Amino acid sequence: MAQQTNGNEKRLQKSHSLNEPKLVAPPRRKRLSLRHLSAYFNQSVTADTLIGSELTHIEQHAVPDNLKEDVAHLTKGLHMVKVRGAGKQYSRHFELTPDLMGIRQCDSKKWIKRGNSYFDLAEIKEIRSGWNTDVFQAAQKRASYHEPLEEAHCFSLVLGEKHDTLDLIADSEEDRSCWLTVLNTLVKRQKYSALRRRHFKWVKNHFLASDANRDGVLNFEEVMNVLGQMNINMDRHHAKNIFNKADVKKQKNKKEEDALDPEEFVRFYTLLRHRPEIDKIFQEFTKDDDDDFMDPEELQEFLKKAQKADVSVDECRAMIQKYEPLQENKEVDVLSGEGLRQLLLGAEQDIFNLRCNQIYQDMTRPITHYFIDSSHNTYLMEDQLRGPSSIEAYKRALQKGCRCVEMDLWDGNNGEPIIFHGHTLTSKILFKDALTACMEYAFKTSDYPVILSMENHCSVEQQKMVASHLKDILGSTLWYIDLDDTVTEMPSPEKLRGKIVVKGKRLPPPYPDPNVVDEDEVSDEDEAAEIVDEIITKELTKKVGKTGKKVKLAKELSDRVLLKSVHFSNFELAKAKCKCYEMSSFVEKKAEKLISTEPASYVEHNKLFLSRIYPNGLRTDSSNYSPIDMWNVGCQIVALNYQTAGKQMQLYKGKFQDNGKCGYLLKPAALQDARSTFNPNKPETYGCKPKLLTIKIISGQRLPKPGGSMKGEVIDPYVVVSVHGVPPDNQKVKTKIIMDNGFNPLWDETFKLKIQMPELALVRFTVYDYDVRSKNDFVGTYTLPFTCMQEGYRHIRLHGEDMERLHHSCMFVELQVE
Repeated sequence: MAQQTNGNEKRLQKSHSLNEPKLVAPPRRKRLSLRHLSAYFNQSVTADTLIGSELTHIEQHAVPDNLKEDVAHLTKGLHMVKVRGAGKQYSRHFELTPDLMGIRQCDSKKWIKRGNSYFDLAEIKEIRSGWNTDVFQAAQKRASYHEPLEEAHCFSLVLGEKHDTLDLIADSEEDRSCWLTVLNTLVKRQKYSALRRRHFKWVKNHFLASDANRDGVLNFEEVMNVLGQMNINMDRHHAKNIFNKADVKKQKNKKEEDALDPEEFVRFYTLLRHRPEIDKIFQEFTKDDDDDFMDPEELQEFLKKAQKADVSVDECRAMIQKYEPLQENKEVDVLSGEGLRQLLLGAEQDIFNLRCNQIYQDMTRPITHYFIDSSHNTYLMEDQLRGPSSIEAYKRALQKGCRCVEMDLWDGNNGEPIIFHGHTLTSKILFKDALTACMEYAFKTSDYPVILSMENHCSVEQQKMVASHLKDILGSTLWYIDLDDTVTEMPSPEKLRGKIVVKGKRLPPPYPDPNVVDEDEVSDEDEAAEIVDEIITKELTKKVGKTGKKVKLAKELSDRVLLKSVHFSNFELAKAKCKCYEMSSFVEKKAEKLISTEPASYVEHNKLFLSRIYPNGLRTDSSNYSPIDMWNVGCQIVALNYQTAGKQMQLYKGKFQDNGKCGYLLKPAALQDARSTFNPNKPETYGCKPKLLTIKIISGQRLPKPGGSMKGEVIDPYVVVSVHGVPPDNQKVKTKIIMDNGFNPLWDETFKLKIQMPELALVRFTVYDYDVRSKNDFVGTYTLPFTCMQEGYRHIRLHGEDMERLHHSCMFVELQVE
């Protein structure tokens, strides 16, 4: 609590120990103004620096009583066997670190000194029991294994952005249970503290990297070197002033120079984070110049006027209690400048509207009325010719929200169908293993239906085995019905909730023989699966001609297909002959040609039937095409190579953030309405209501160096804002270049963008590092649907090229829509 003061004298207590943190308020007064902000920042521990040893102290004491014995057991360590991909076993000692933030391993003689001897619990993406990784699946099948694996002793940790696995065998079922229980508890708890710990780790790593002589302190020159590593180019005089404010302990290094210890360095960094652009907003919405603060009524005015949010005074009071860091201000319901900064960094004030994080669209329309999150050759981890196939790829795709996965089925050994990219050197996996993975992960992210897109190249006998596995593994989860002329409309995602459906070839009724030759030509993707280059494609087309290639189908498999694959000839024939449950697949080049020559007809076709688009066969590197044009004409299943990061996947996942990331997005009325036509090249003819988007790019915060490097020059960032939608809406603008400042660049530039078809528009924000000598480097990006943007002052959380969040890196913008 504050000391009593006489008159106008203001004194601020300071705590200098992270072990006993205190967030000390200024002298008791009714209102805290911006004049006290710098004093507040000089406290040894702020709301942003409840980290390090103090956070560890809190977390250790947060362990539930019923787990303390297990935690103590694991901090001493247990013996386990590590299993590697080649089937080798390594005896290791594993233990929780005392701070409960990581796991260390050693062999029987000494601690391993390699880089993988320790990993942070924050790296754990998933914890699996049993044989639920490729390593264990392969290991338990190996005849050369010296002893059988006990599945009840096995578990795996999925780690990092690449989803590497640490596959372990405990000595007993009890030991495994101990690890699983404790790790699940700690990892779950870390969701609430991970950002603060990452912040501490980031600052700490920079401190340690610059402490060359390991004396535990940094002098001013060393601190300036750290600023360069952090992407900060600061005037030395200004930096020295902040250094002096942070140097409260007045310590000296061995050369008798002023120096900062880790705690003071955290204080130094906190002072750097001051946001003058937010101070300006704060002052604009406070009425009393002498006492700068926001009471609930002023906060309400700010939220209504600037943020376009309809909130009550009571809701504003609740926000003050949530975001104001000082108890002194909470007691009198006022928000300080630091409180406003915290509020604007809250999820509710992000550019992405939290309403879109929920399923809010009508899910009872026919499935043809939705865009569906889909992947191509889902089983591949890398390229299309030599890369590995893996059941992990199915798990990852489904966890990322994919609702349509692909399975290329071929005859395997011992009567078991396999999945691989035919006529290539890609590895093979068992169909039943992939199906088991799909069953386990289908509804972890979304309850809405999963489509198994099957390309069938199996013999009749192995087709029967496919049908048997579908029945045995999926059971009642598999949804299929007898398809005949009485079926006139496809079921809705809501009706198919929690179900898996199959897309593939299907026999036409009646069925005189269980081994019937299908009367239809092979579908486009079946042709593509049997070729490697375009020359062979053309030759195959010449040979197939009008009669087409025939496929033998087993009735058992045919009966389990809901979405029937058919060859596409033209739109007129499809409208005249196709049933609602029949669908065609289009290679990207064919789809692009149809979009170019018959866009309105393609839109009408997609109002009635499902269309699947897949990449050109020449994309052997698993690169992706742009999905935008396909969505503009209403194609529902636009399949991309999920394993390939980059701009196209960023656009793709940006779109499917909407509607609670459930994998199904209701198409705009223009792409559903059977009573009118729509041409994406001329959206104004449909009666669309254009919007004028005004974007002010204000600032950036803690932009990383390309590739996350700590070395190299401070970046020269600039921002590109691009709109992706119907052709008239495709446009981009860019800001000026800010030289030598990746920490807090200030652009303060405004752009106006007219958008004809907001319902189909995606807005992409990308930061680049200008390089006069070579290609400008990618720094970070974020994409979202226009309809999910919030007006007002908003933060944009940046993501890397692989769509992983760049923690603490963001942009600050102001948006208006007219």
